[in-house]
Amino acid sequence: MLRDLASRQMDHDPRFTWRGDAVTRIENLSDIVFALALGMLVSSAERPTTFDDLSGHLLTIIPVAAGFAVLFSVWNAHFTYFRRYGVADGMIIFLNCVLLLFVLFVAYPLRFIFDGLFGYVYGMITQEWDYLQDARLTFRTSGIVMGYFTVGYALIYGVISLMYAHALSKAEMLELTAVEKMMTRQSIIMFIAIILISLTTGALAVFTSLGAFAGCLMGVLGPMGYVVKFLARPKDVSEGAADNA
Repeated sequence: MLRDLASRQMDHDPRFTWRGDAVTRIENLSDIVFALALGMLVSSAERPTTFDDLSGHLLTIIPVAAGFAVLFSVWNAHFTYFRRYGVADGMIIFLNCVLLLFVLFVAYPLRFIFDGLFGYVYGMITQEWDYLQDARLTFRTSGIVMGYFTVGYALIYGVISLMYAHALSKAEMLELTAVEKMMTRQSIIMFIAIILISLTTGALAVFTSLGAFAGCLMGVLGPMGYVVKFLARPKDVSEGAADNA
């Protein structure tokens, strides 16, 4: 399984002890749903029947890869949670089911967004707009699709933040060190930032003339991750050792 391989080879933060060694059935189910969502990204393209169709189909790897990267970031947050905390009680089972529902919800809007973006860039370069026309996306509808996605994306990270907060509430039972508590809070802060930026992007896309171009605001998420890690970084690894003493 992918999770078994990752847990053996992934270079995780040495300051955080992984408490979830065994892969649970809920994780197996989650992997199936994530795989289904990835399949939805790919299967939205029709089977090519001519050489021109095949050439056009090969170009779709670009928006598919972009959508894959977004879904993988969600999967990674999910994977990290179960490896770090190993909590799978009734609350987590419920939240995980809600999360999987939202993951399936965003799959098609995600593909539409990157199809539209790729079609626009491709058209600007080649002056061929067939790719964009095939998607039947106008400037207005592309903004609405962006709104669909950003709401779903915000809901996904809202659920993930609740999962991390639930683990933090069980810090004593899990014997989390001071550093591990700080890192958990750091993750929650980052997730809240993602939620706020996603909702802001969606509002700008739907209610202003920016349309889908408001999605450029999502580009700040990468740099913001480093900012949050810097501002909310643990003071010293030795705190963890002191907490365990």
